[in-house]
Order: sequence, then structure tokens, then C-alpha cells
Amino acid sequence: MFILLTGPVHEGKTTACWKAIPGMRAAGLKVAGFVSPPLLNEDGRKVGIEIRDLTTGQRQTFARVNPTGTPTTVGVYEMLDEAVEWGRRTLAAALRADADWIVIDEIGPLELHDGGGFAFALEPLADPLRVPNAIVIVREALAQELAERLGRTDIVQVRVTEENRGQIPEQLVRLVKSAQGVGD
Repeated sequence: MFILLTGPVHEGKTTACWKAIPGMRAAGLKVAGFVSPPLLNEDGRKVGIEIRDLTTGQRQTFARVNPTGTPTTVGVYEMLDEAVEWGRRTLAAALRADADWIVIDEIGPLELHDGGGFAFALEPLADPLRVPNAIVIVREALAQELAERLGRTDIVQVRVTEENRGQIPEQLVRLVKSAQGVGD
């Protein structure tokens, strides 16, 4: 099963996915890949993005808000080259791992339009024999484009909204367990 976790920007996609991981592991499933939670300052304002390896637990600052405010190819963020390379290695290892589920947070315009970031993962993600099960976070505006590009027939879209985001982690765990034939 290939789950596209989508929804509006800043709606809680990463948080919902992160909260589902313990339930997946409690069901005995091996999870690899990464999540990219926000970095917040003392006032709760987003100042960057972190990347967390779901296999090792290691994390790095992935991007910071551009102090000049000048738009970049990834919105207001400046990607940190060393962390991007570390993220690529993390994802490449996850794609080679003997994992039940691969999690990627996220595939965005950098990958789909510029061939950068984690674009190398699009080919293996398109092949259900190489990546049978995945949760990929994608912005709502790019979900259809990514689905068409992958061409998989097993795609399930889960949309996060303000109204349902509290139920999404449990929904993801149910879907994942169902796909694996794991009971409660």
C-alpha cells in the first residue's frame, strides 16, 4: 500500500505521521525513512526544519528560515547542504533496508519540478516490488501530480484537515496494519 498523506500547508501532516510511528512499531513493523518536524523558537514561531532518521533516531537541522526573507526554490528556507546530503544518505539506506514501511516527509516542488532534494527516490517509489509499502507526505497541491508520476495502482490518499488531524495517526496505523495483515 502506498499512502499519500496530504493536506494544506501547516495543517499537521508531519505531526500526524510522527504520532503514527509508535503504533506501527507496536504492531511489530519495521519503519525506515525520515520525518521533518519544524524547528520552533521560544515564541513557538517556525525558524527551520529538522530531519529525523526513523531507523537510528539521529537528527539534524535540515533548513533554516532565510534571514533576508528572499524567496528560494523551497519557499522561505535555506537548505543546509550537509544536512541535505545526510538526508539523501538516510533515505537511500531506508530504500535498501529490510523495512516493512518507508516514510518520506516530504516530496515537494524541489523533487517534482527541479529534480533536486530526494528526487532520486521517485523511481524506486514507483515500483511496488522495490517499495511495497510507503507513507509519503506531499502538499495537497502536488498530490495528484505525484500520484500520476508514480503511476502506482495501490495509492491511498489520506487528507489531513484541522477537523480530522487528531484522528489521522490512528487511521494511519489501521491502514498500515490492514495492509500488513496485522490484527489488533
